[in-house]
Formats: sequence, C-alpha cells, structure tokens
Amino acid sequence: MIFVIKRLSDLIFLSFILFILVIAGCGDKKEESSRLYSDSLCDNYGTLPIRTVQPVTQSLKCEDGIELTFQQGEVTRYACLNYPDQAETHDYKWPLIIYLHGSLVTPESLYGDGKDFFELRNESHLSDDPNVKGFIILSPEGRIAIPYQANDPATGEGFHWDEWYRNSEKNLDALAIDHFLDTLISMGKVDERRIYVYGWSNGAFMAALYGTWRSDRIAAIGQYAGANPWIRPPCPVELTYDRQVPLFLIRNRCDKLVPCSETNEWIDTLTARNWPFKYHSLDAAGYITEDNSCSDLKGCTGDLGLAEHFRWPRKEPFEKMLEFFKLNLLY
Repeated sequence: MIFVIKRLSDLIFLSFILFILVIAGCGDKKEESSRLYSDSLCDNYGTLPIRTVQPVTQSLKCEDGIELTFQQGEVTRYACLNYPDQAETHDYKWPLIIYLHGSLVTPESLYGDGKDFFELRNESHLSDDPNVKGFIILSPEGRIAIPYQANDPATGEGFHWDEWYRNSEKNLDALAIDHFLDTLISMGKVDERRIYVYGWSNGAFMAALYGTWRSDRIAAIGQYAGANPWIRPPCPVELTYDRQVPLFLIRNRCDKLVPCSETNEWIDTLTARNWPFKYHSLDAAGYITEDNSCSDLKGCTGDLGLAEHFRWPRKEPFEKMLEFFKLNLLY
C-alpha cells in the first residue's frame, strides 16, 4: 500500500489509520513491549526512564514560527516557537502557553487538528494589559520510545513524553522543557507571571506532572484527554506537590484511550484535595455539553472512542480554558 502525503493533515490522518491497525492487529508488538519491561522495578519515582529507539527525535516544520534546538547528551531536542502577530510591530511581554503534543504525533499537530487553538494566539486577550493581544506558544517535541504498558490499547512505539518516570529533577523530557523555557525567557518577550502548560493525551498527563513539578514557574495547567499521571500503571506513586497549581480539564464522555471513568476518578481526586480546578465534558463533535455523565458502553464503541480521542476540541472549550488561565497568574 502506497501513500502520497501532500499535507500535514494527511500525515495526521495516516497516523490515525496506522494507529488503529496497530491496535487491531499487532498483538505481538504489545506482548513484546510488555516483555521488554517485565523486569522493571517500581520505586518512589515510578518506573525506570522510558526506553528510546533510533532516531530519538526529528526536525520540525514550524508553521509561521521558529525551530529551536539544543543538544541533550547525544540527542538533539527540538521545539517550535510561535509568536502572536502583534509581536511583529510591538515590544510587549506576552503570556506563554507551552503545548505538549500527544503520543505518535509531533508539535506539528498544532497546525493541523489543533488549528482552532493555534489561531487563538492572535485573538485572545490573555494578558491583564489591554494593549497586549495574543500569546506565545512554545511546542517542544517528545522522544521516539516504547512506553510502559498503561491502559489498553497500548499506543506502542512512537513519539511520547516520559510520564512514567516521575523524577522531577532527572526526567529528560522535563529538563528539555526547562531548557526551551529558559531560552525563551532570555529573549525578553515572556510575561513570567503568565506561563501556562497545556497538553493533549500523553501530553496532558505530562502537563499535569510538569506544571506541578515547576509550580514556581507555571501559573496554571490545561489538559485535554488526560487524567491523573501519578496513578498510571505499571508503577503508581503518591501525588506530591509544593503548590496546587490551578488545573483546567477538557474530557470526552466517550474516549477509548482515556476513559470517562478514569477522568471521573481524577475529578474525584482533585475535589477531595480541594484543588483549584474546573472541567468541561465534550460531545462527539467536540463541543461542550452540559451532560457530564459517561457515555453508555453500547453507545461508546471502540471506533467512536478512538475518533473522539484523536479529534481536538472546538474553539469554545479552548476559549473557556483561556478564561480560566487569565484568572490565574503566578504572582
């Protein structure tokens, strides 16, 4: 079978189709992944660091933006940097949102399925300065790796954030985000009171970890199709924190990879801890619904649950997230 890829959207769609094929027919790969980590030990940090494969990273095409790089050991780390259009004519400090992509895709997903969110970087008044319009987006790239077995179905080899190794000082993905953030702040255009992190899927789990680990820098956390990263198998650990960083959760009522029952548990955990948070549920089309109940098992088929997980929210949920972010600044 030969595919001709002309657009980023084609690549994303192809990745989705290949992902479904992997889930449907690659049991041996899943067994191999499980066998690979069968001897891993759990400790206070969860698992050992994720096992990467070659090539570990790849260069990016940053639409209307700048590619950032640095050398982390023997691995080149990449990120896309997108300023609001206002930055071309003004010398302000803008709010910053760090975008963490999902499994199997790259920061370039922001320019395809994530275009509604991407466009908000020019439209939103996230700053408390009425003259400042829009926000900066920093989109680091994860690493190509075989993840630890979490919930079925396994996503398998591809781009991932290491949400399983929960050592805040040694997690290489967290350190890469630190580096890119430090580089960007040194450019003098970031409002350091308004640095936020938003992630999708695997990136949503990493966003919760990173935002909590760097609570002295991150004003609020946004998650789409994510839940509690501390309880992820095979090595759950205790949720620890220095500050309860405000959190905004967007979840699907039908989601094959992050089930509604799992986000319900996360909501219950946050509520029990009096965590400052807010959440919205989405319908099948990606719009906010007032119905926060989980879809019944008959209505939430495997195909529908995959489709909802992979499609991004509409613009309205992101506008609600930005409203939440605006109410929360670091100091």
